Amino acid sequence: MRKCNSCDLAYEGASFLCPQCKKAPLRISEFATFCSETDKFDITNFDEHTYQKMSKFEKDSFYIKSRFDLIYWCFRNYFNTPQQFLDFGGGTGFWLEQLSKLHPNIELFGTDLSIDSLHNMRRRLGSRAEIIHCDANNLPFENHFDLVGSFDVIEHIEDDLNTLCHLRSALSEKGGLIVTVPQHMCLWSILDVKTGHKRRYVGDELATKVRKAGFEILLDTCFMASLFIPQLISRKFMHKCPNSEPDMEHSLPHFINSIFRILLKCELLLIKVGVRFPFGGLRIVVAKKVNE
Repeated sequence: MRKCNSCDLAYEGASFLCPQCKKAPLRISEFATFCSETDKFDITNFDEHTYQKMSKFEKDSFYIKSRFDLIYWCFRNYFNTPQQFLDFGGGTGFWLEQLSKLHPNIELFGTDLSIDSLHNMRRRLGSRAEIIHCDANNLPFENHFDLVGSFDVIEHIEDDLNTLCHLRSALSEKGGLIVTVPQHMCLWSILDVKTGHKRRYVGDELATKVRKAGFEILLDTCFMASLFIPQLISRKFMHKCPNSEPDMEHSLPHFINSIFRILLKCELLLIKVGVRFPFGGLRIVVAKKVNE
């Protein structure tokens, strides 16, 4: 159901025009906006130039392709085919675009605080997805989605537990959640600073917070364990080179990129047969909503 943020009415319908108080959301650029006053015109750290560079890496980057394979396996393995999917913090729109191709009947939604991000999602998806300007505290949905994904997003948010609680409220009775975050503070570098991270997660911190938000954990594992040492060396190098660019790890020589891709394919195969990695640069948690 949609939810009116003015009178709190939850209602069925395809419009954000509230049937009770007759209020409609404000718009920023061409998008309905549901944000606190402090966030409403936040452009965030990623401008159009950054998104263009990120989009170029999507075809070849070992990280982007391997992360997609991992998330999509979780999507199919744990949730079959949900009917309504929300990408919370949709970024370039890559994930939504892939889902639209692979599952043309899924109802897709995307949110972000960055206006450039929203325009990128709109260019890639057209009317195929409903795109809104929104933060977690003001999600205009209640018991609506079968699945919510938040991929490398909540590490940017100060109160991540509060965000997880709001995402739970937007899920239907049997809804699910997939979250990825950067892992290990020993990998903290200028890259984290430049991309606006509040933290890198440690141990089972993410799973613990997901449980506190009202979920049952289905999967909790690190990923990129085989690349931990190369990544650690890379991040130590970044400490000595403050001019390092956030995209440098996506533009590796083809040979190295290919080797890393093969290693991560092997990791995914192990995860599929039940192996859970205690370390690695990325953490993924898959969970389902626990109903009170």
